[in-house]
Amino acid sequence: MFSISLQCLSFLFVLLFSFSCKSTTERLFDPRDSKDEQVKTLVGFLLFDETERTDILIASSFISLQSLNGDNIDIYEIQEMDEAKSIFKGGSTKLGFYYFEEEEKTYVSYAYSSKNSMYNPNVLDGNKEYLIRELKWTRGCGERCTISMNSRLNPFKSYNTLKIKGKPGEIVFLGIYTIKTKTVPGSTSLFSNKGNFTIEFNQILDDSEFYHRKIDPDREKEIFDLKYGKNQKSAEIKFLRSIIEMQKEGFWHTKAKEKLKLIEN
Repeated sequence: MFSISLQCLSFLFVLLFSFSCKSTTERLFDPRDSKDEQVKTLVGFLLFDETERTDILIASSFISLQSLNGDNIDIYEIQEMDEAKSIFKGGSTKLGFYYFEEEEKTYVSYAYSSKNSMYNPNVLDGNKEYLIRELKWTRGCGERCTISMNSRLNPFKSYNTLKIKGKPGEIVFLGIYTIKTKTVPGSTSLFSNKGNFTIEFNQILDDSEFYHRKIDPDREKEIFDLKYGKNQKSAEIKFLRSIIEMQKEGFWHTKAKEKLKLIEN
């Protein structure tokens, strides 16, 4: 109880507020003006750490999908890229949260990317291209066991799997992607929770067998609107609804409602 009070006091001191700690919600910045509307794009995608779980109480195995989002993913703006010459130059798009506004019982945090949404909504320049450069996350490895995962992706393989590019003034859903890892034998020990591993980064296409495999039921409901089945359209519908719920109002809220209406009809 005492430690929680200290955290609250520290948090309030930084923000120069005089009321007690409250929950935090997130929103993405809307374009500043009509000129900005012609440049900014909102892109989203799903990225999962895919592992196969087997339980003796369950007749068959099913996919366990741990979502990677926010601080797990470092997106780079491509400044120069030439695969033939092995040239890649880019810079991280990571930006901090900008300010907080009091809204009834919550703090509303505004930023260009969301830390908490599994759909990874990012507001980017619609005329530029981006890629995932680095992944950091924690994977469970049993009771009271976690492994720290850190992978700096080959930029050319990353780009060829997921080219992050939107459309100026529009919302674009880039699809579903998974990573599969294989631990290098002997890379972990009783004295360390870090392991070396190789990584596969894959796109889930419309005809993928992924959609026919058993997925953890709770996760399945988060990813898909099962009224439309298990497919990319279903996932995009859930993505657009998440933007509508997150934004509450404004440019991206309106754009998401317009696109959702087109897809559902």
